Amino acid sequence: MSKEKLQIVKKVIAFLMVAIWLVLIFKIFKSGGAISNQLPKCIFTTIIVFGLLNIVIKGIEYYEKGKKL
Repeated sequence: MSKEKLQIVKKVIAFLMVAIWLVLIFKIFKSGGAISNQLPKCIFTTIIVFGLLNIVIKGIEYYEKGKKL
């Protein structure tokens, strides 16, 4: 895969992960309850989603370095 295509793949993955994160956050808020009950769920969701995004992006960068494009 060319370097330009990998850059596009990274951007698409980032967009999708942020969209998934937003959907999850809205579902948490719609579930109701006190903000003190929702806050840990929001923090956990944020950490997991952006942690996975970071892992995927770093994996693509590792692939790029290995291919020496």
